[in-house]
Amino acid sequence: MKKLFAMLLAGLMLASVMSVAAFGLELPDISEIAPEEGTTVYALVIDASTDYNYLQLCELNVNDINHRGLCTATVKADTELLNADGEITIEDISMGDIIAMTYIGDVLESYPAQILGTTRVYVVDHVDTLGEIESLIPDWCDDNGDFFPSWNVFAGLPQNLDCTVSNGKVKLSWANISDENYTVYWKRSSSDEWKVAGTVTKNKVNIIGLKSGVSYDFKVEICGEDSEVATITAP
Repeated sequence: MKKLFAMLLAGLMLASVMSVAAFGLELPDISEIAPEEGTTVYALVIDASTDYNYLQLCELNVNDINHRGLCTATVKADTELLNADGEITIEDISMGDIIAMTYIGDVLESYPAQILGTTRVYVVDHVDTLGEIESLIPDWCDDNGDFFPSWNVFAGLPQNLDCTVSNGKVKLSWANISDENYTVYWKRSSSDEWKVAGTVTKNKVNIIGLKSGVSYDFKVEICGEDSEVATITAP
């Protein structure tokens, strides 16, 4: 029976490691990077407020059951902030960072929970899309949609906007980051007024009806985040 239990436990531990590696994350055992004092947990940074010196976090599934879910952590003057290169400031911490957070003292049982005794924040890794870490996010983390950002907001602005001319049409394309709707905007380069060209679910669109020889600007928006501007002269 003991041998069977040991085999099951080993299998569960291996499955846990494989689930992290599958998304390109190789998080070290928390005990390897935790200081001697305090409780250290892994968390995803949702927001870092430089005005009020606190972090909005989602503690990950790799922690024990008592440290999985939404929380805020106060960053005090004596809180140690680090990454692999050395000391950093709260301005260097951003949404998408994976941190090992250490605290001492009680946690205020509110929603989200409040951690006041943060002693150390170590930035371990960073993810650019939630697909890289979705399996490590507790299912209940988005119960309060006002607090936890949608996958789309986290994914950020549309990247690599490309604008080409083909067969008398302007073709726009960009790196896909979501299954949600993209809003495409256009304007003459000489104007400051953006206009909506349309809304699409795919990461490409053809623009027609432009005046030949005129320079136009285009951009793509999702969840309030704009792409860079692409400029092209209509054929």
